Parts: sequence; C-alpha cells; structure tokens
Amino acid sequence: MINPEKIEEWIREVEERPASSSNIIRFVANRLRDLAQRYEELLAEVVQLRSGQKVEEYEARIASLQYQLDLLRRQVSGELLEEALAETAPETTSIFIYSPQGQVLRVELNADLEAVRNAPDPSSASTIVARFSSALQAGEENSQHGLPPRLVWTGSQEELLFLFDSGRTVTMPASSIPACTGPLDWQQAFIEEPRGAEELAAIVPIGRMSLADSIVQASRRGFVKKMLRGAFVTFVAKNFVGPGVVQPKDRTCGLTLCAENDRLVMVSKEGFSLTKETGSLSYRVEDTLQLGLSDHIVDSFAVGKKPWVVFVTQSGKVINRDSDWLKAASSAKSRDQTEI
Repeated sequence: MINPEKIEEWIREVEERPASSSNIIRFVANRLRDLAQRYEELLAEVVQLRSGQKVEEYEARIASLQYQLDLLRRQVSGELLEEALAETAPETTSIFIYSPQGQVLRVELNADLEAVRNAPDPSSASTIVARFSSALQAGEENSQHGLPPRLVWTGSQEELLFLFDSGRTVTMPASSIPACTGPLDWQQAFIEEPRGAEELAAIVPIGRMSLADSIVQASRRGFVKKMLRGAFVTFVAKNFVGPGVVQPKDRTCGLTLCAENDRLVMVSKEGFSLTKETGSLSYRVEDTLQLGLSDHIVDSFAVGKKPWVVFVTQSGKVINRDSDWLKAASSAKSRDQTEI
C-alpha cells in the first residue's frame, strides 16, 4: 500500500543508498499498473450495473440455484416430508401419454407395475401397453408433422421437462398433473399449450440430472449435440435449450441424461436404431444416422446397466431385446445401423 509514511521511507532509502532508487521506481510502476487494471475492472462492473447487465446475470444465477435447490428438496422428500408423515402417501408410478399438441394423460400403474415386476418375462409389459393402444393412435391426424402420441414412465415425485421442437422448455413436478380415473379421453387431458407453430417434442424426467455427466439432444433427422451438465442446468433455468438442428426443416426430438461412458440409442419410425458411445459425441451439432427421406427419429435413450430393452410399436406390440444386442457403432462418424 502506498501512503505518506511509505513515501517518506523511500526518500530516506534513496538518500542513504542511491542505488536502490531503480528498484523503488520499478515497484511503484508495477503498483500503478495493477491499480490501473483494477480501476478498469471496477469501471466495467459499474457500467454493467448501471445498464442492468450485471443484475440480469445475478438474477439468472439466483434463479438457477433456487431451481436446483427446489429440485433436490423434492428428490430427497425434503419438501414432501411433512405431507408424507401426515398423509403417509407413498410415491406412485405413472405412465404419461402426451401428444404433439401438448395434451398429457397421466395413468397410475401401481398394481399393473407390480405384476410386471413379478413376471419372469419382461414382454408381459404388453398387458399394460395394450390398454393405451387406442390412446396412442388418437390425435395423430392433428399433428402438423404427423407425429403420434408418446409415452414416458416415471414416479410421482419426479420433475418433468417439457421440450418443444423450437427448443423452448417448461418444467413442473409430475404430481402437478392430475391422474386419469376413467377411460382415456384426450378431451380431459392436461394441456401445456404450445406457442405459435410449436409442437411438444418430448417430456423428459430430469430429477436426477445432478447425477448425469452429460445431456444429449437429438433431432428428428438424426443430428445430435452433447451438453455438459452445468450448461444444461443454465439452459433449463432460462427455459430454452435451443433447437439443436442445422437443417431448416429439421426439428428437435428429445433429450437424454447420460452417465460417463454410457450408450445412447436412437430409434427411427421405420425401425432402425443406432447405438453410440456418449464419449464419442461432439459438443457441436453433428450428423450421426443415415435416414431415408420418409423416415425420422422417434426416440432416444441411454441404455445404462439395464439388462433388457423393450420397444413398443404404435399398435401396442412389444418387442423385447437383451441390452447386449445394442452394439455401439464402430466410430464417431460410422453409419452402422440395426433393424429392429
């Protein structure tokens, strides 16, 4: 620190030892340079504060932290603990059926799920899927891109991310969507209204995103982009992850939470699949799957350590495959495909 006492000390030092003057001048010059640099930094912060840029940055950080905190509370039952003790309501498992128009039907599956878990053959899941075949076929004609309704299976304490094909997102607890008690009827569905020409591309459970190493976004034409978890959390807080496409007529299809060295599987409407090691994927949008002109990606998922995978057709047919059947493509640029 430069003060009057320090200056007097330097003057005495120069009078007693003139050779030390060069060192003192060098020290003063370096200190003045550091002070000038700090002044520029403070001036830039003042400009940002006056223009509102710094305030917006702080607000975005606070919103992101609050969202993550609320999400963790729900996952560890921090927020639901008092309700659970008072009502002793266990977590339920539900299938969410959703259409491109943002309609969502929720059906609780506790009894049916227990039957499937106790069954030796995983293809017995068809007993559940058959119940929804009519609902899956309904509403497809209203989709401007000809996309049928889709399914997602998750728990009542999950956090759901609604991904629209424009890249816009909306998050909400799964429990906030009412469960259907009677026949499945789209007229009674919960609706998350699309904007303009948007369509609802996917509903993704993200309650465990803090455990993911990366998030992979896939488009309908087979383009993929990998995101680091930190960047994805920021995008979710801003309600926009981007469309993740490079072709004008392409649209985003889904998001997949992946662990380190996980396998990403993309499945097309015509029954082709491609498996990729997530470590080989790029952080830029890249083409990965050779598709026909009439074909498009309908879903993407991570295999993890699951022993088997079940594919469900639009008519309610269930195809069971051992997870080892999904072999990773030979390279990041490979076009290797498997027909289901």
